[in-house]
Amino acid sequence: MQSIELTANHRYLHCVRFEPESTPRATIVVAAALGVKQRFYQPIARWLSEQGYRVITFDYYGIGQSVDKPLKQIKSDITEWAELDITAVIEYAQSCQRGEPLIWLAHSLGGQIVAMALNSDKIDKMVTIASGTGYWLKASKQVRWTSWLLWYFAVPLSTPIAGYFPGRRLNMVGNMPAPAMKQWSRWCRSKDYLFDNITGEQQARYESFQAPIRAFHISDDELLQRSNIENLLSHYPNAKKTLDDLTPAMADSKAIGHFNFFRSQFKESLWRKNLLDALQVN
Repeated sequence: MQSIELTANHRYLHCVRFEPESTPRATIVVAAALGVKQRFYQPIARWLSEQGYRVITFDYYGIGQSVDKPLKQIKSDITEWAELDITAVIEYAQSCQRGEPLIWLAHSLGGQIVAMALNSDKIDKMVTIASGTGYWLKASKQVRWTSWLLWYFAVPLSTPIAGYFPGRRLNMVGNMPAPAMKQWSRWCRSKDYLFDNITGEQQARYESFQAPIRAFHISDDELLQRSNIENLLSHYPNAKKTLDDLTPAMADSKAIGHFNFFRSQFKESLWRKNLLDALQVN
């Protein structure tokens, strides 16, 4: 495990690279969900390196270890995470490659925004876990009330006072730069989520994304319905797409939910039986 500091585009990004003992089968970049720190994904990154993959995790600017100043001074939004941060991480991943494929393993937000990166055409395959559009009225019933409180009270009231979104204190999402949280709030209140809020040039990047996509829906996902995932996939019109369902019964578990796929309790079930197959590049 090696820590890497990237300073491209005048931004500080912290990455961690896991090298396998033998020649890598592929280089995998793990792209986090919104507000989730890269350390959450390090158990699966370490396990994948043991299976023969080079794995890179990272924090978006203003999240986790990618913080170089007080959070209220970080003015990054999510579009910049895509166009600047993901672009820089893909460039770094390319510098590590020695002819093996590049795979984008995305959780939630990581699969929503990758096509906005300026070099997403360098990705050979994308595997998404619980990644779909997030219009709040089309989210799962369990979270609609919480979403209403978040978008119409918590964000507009707390963010101007703190200078950033104090999600840790509110037990909502996690601490985030104010522009990123305001942008996400706008997306979630738009019927077609981020796709109602991007430029024609950004839309064209989704249309030109051609890497095959293997998507997984978690049947007991408390945030997203299957239709949310299908909607996101429809915005990758020129990519070959496969959508599969994962259920707690497949892992002999009571629950998986939006986040728990990445916990090591599932390494001999979901990781070995489903993820390893999905990572194969033809």
